[in-house]
Amino acid sequence: MPKSAAADTGRLCIHDRDFRAVCWQSEREPMAFMPSGYVEDLLEAGLVLPARVPFDAYCFHPALSAGSQLEADFQALAFRWYREGRLPAWREEYFDLYAPGSTKPKFKLERVAARQLGFWTEAVHVNGLLAGGDMMWLARRSMAKDTDPGMLDNMVAGGLSAGESIEACLWRECWEEAGLDPDNRQQIIDNEGLKPLRVIHIQCIEALTTAWPYLRRERLYAFSLSLPQGFVPVNQDGEVSAYHCVDRKGLTQRIDDAALTQDAALVASLWL
Repeated sequence: MPKSAAADTGRLCIHDRDFRAVCWQSEREPMAFMPSGYVEDLLEAGLVLPARVPFDAYCFHPALSAGSQLEADFQALAFRWYREGRLPAWREEYFDLYAPGSTKPKFKLERVAARQLGFWTEAVHVNGLLAGGDMMWLARRSMAKDTDPGMLDNMVAGGLSAGESIEACLWRECWEEAGLDPDNRQQIIDNEGLKPLRVIHIQCIEALTTAWPYLRRERLYAFSLSLPQGFVPVNQDGEVSAYHCVDRKGLTQRIDDAALTQDAALVASLWL
């Protein structure tokens, strides 16, 4: 295989990286795609059941459910992986995890583990526009972030915590990442400045920029936010190191230069 092809993750499939599908009981569409080493540990812990017949899929144990002992065992195993250096970070924050087609979560898990194990996760991304709509704020990610440190991001971006609605996540992240307080929020609502844009589905192998290759599967809920006159974002949680205000030409250049994260580029480009 040519060297250039070997380095092109777009030409890889899940089998090239030894990812294994794990289903929810008798469902055929996988709930997760995991690197094989994690699957072996889950089998040993009884959290995943082996295939019963040839070509059948691995399945989660039917007793694995919200609030169960197996859910606690799964979380404890994930923390062991982190201590062993097999997860890149630990947030002490849970994500709800869903079987395909289900609107009720089956169980919850530490967010970093959920991402690394190839579950579908969800996040809110916000294009923060200056009053008038001709300029947009971009956030520079802190160098302490475990993913994409130092890259440009949307003004606001964050994952949905377990039990959290999309709207609650939106306003929580607007405060934590940009300092948008309740008064500014009310101005935006009164002026109809919040607009849903699109739901973007991402599925890609993350291998070149991380020591922990995984299949990323994420739903991004993209919004546009027309900010009050004079508003300047001020980070509250330490996850943003600086903000940059760009026009459409400047944004296009930064996207062309690959200065934005993949998901931020997709959401920001909706403004162009």
